[in-house]
Amino acid sequence: MKKRVFIPVALMLLVLFLSACTAGNLTGQDNGVKTEQIKVAAPAGATAVSISKAMKDTTELNGTTIQYEVVPTTDLIVARITSKEADFAVVPVNLAAQLYQKNVPYKLASVITWGNLYIASSENIEGWEALKGQDVYLMGKGLVPDIVLRTLLKANGLDPDEDVNLVYLSGATELAPNFLNGNAKISMLPEPVLTTVKAKKPDTNVFLDLQEEWNKAFGSLQGYPQAGILVKEDLINSDPGLVKDYLKVLAAGMDWINENPAEAGAIAEELELGLAADIVEKSMPGNNIRHEYAADVKEELNRLFEIMYDFNPDTIGGKIPDDELYYAAD
Repeated sequence: MKKRVFIPVALMLLVLFLSACTAGNLTGQDNGVKTEQIKVAAPAGATAVSISKAMKDTTELNGTTIQYEVVPTTDLIVARITSKEADFAVVPVNLAAQLYQKNVPYKLASVITWGNLYIASSENIEGWEALKGQDVYLMGKGLVPDIVLRTLLKANGLDPDEDVNLVYLSGATELAPNFLNGNAKISMLPEPVLTTVKAKKPDTNVFLDLQEEWNKAFGSLQGYPQAGILVKEDLINSDPGLVKDYLKVLAAGMDWINENPAEAGAIAEELELGLAADIVEKSMPGNNIRHEYAADVKEELNRLFEIMYDFNPDTIGGKIPDDELYYAAD
C-alpha cells in the first residue's frame, strides 16, 4: 500500500513543479532564483551625474547588491556590454541601436538625457543667419553633435557645407581652451563645458539653445534623445521585478538631482565623476536630465534614428531598429 500511495504523490509533485516553472518562464515572472549582485556601468562626466543619486544611496535593492563602475571611455562601456559584465549601462541612444543590430542581448529601457548643446559666441550676435560665412567650432565629426547641428542648419535655411565652415576639434577638452583664448569666436558647446566657459568668461553670448531649436524644427517638447539605459535581457527574464524597481530608483534619483542641484554637485564631486560641485550645480538645467521609458518615447527616438540613417546608416548600425529594441516596463 505504501508503495502505491508514494508513486502518484511523487508524480503529482513533479508535475506541479514543472508546471510552475513553465508558467513562470512564459509569463516572464520571477523564477524564484535570487539575484545576488548586479553591475551598473556609466561613462565618466556629465552622463554619470544622471545616476549619481542612485550611486550614492542605492547599493542594495531587494536583497541584491549593486556595484557601480564609472569608466573613462565609451569603448570600455561597449566592452562591459559585449562581455555581458554590465547588467545596466548608460550609453548614447545611437550606440544602443548599433549594439541591437549586432544582436547584443540588451534592451533600451530608458532615455535619460535630452540634449545639452548650445551655440556660444564671444561677440554680440544672434540667430542662425549670424552663422553664415563664419567658422563654427565643434567636436564629434560624423557623430550625434555634428548631425544635430547639420540638421538644424538645414532646417533654418543654411547649407552646412556651403554657408558655414564647420571646424572640428578632437574632443570636448579642446572646446573651452579654443574659445577662451579667442581662437574660436563661435563654438557649439555641450554642458558642462559651457558652464566652465561662462565661469571664466561671464560675458559669453549663448544665443542658440539647440534643444529648443530642435523642438521648433520638429514640433517636439522633449529636445532630442541623447543617452539612455540598456538592460541585459538575461536579467529582464530572470528577475523582472528587480529591473522594474531599479529603473524606478533611477527615475526618482534624476528627479531629485534636478530639484537639488547643489547637493547633486556635492555628490558628483564626492563620487569623483570628473566634475567640480559648482559646475554640476550650475550646469544642471542645461544638462536636460530626465527619465522617460524608451517605449513611451519611440516617436522621438525614431525621428533621431531616421535623421542619422539618412546622414550615414552606420551611425545606427545599418538600419532603423524595430520595436524589439525596447524594454517593455509592463
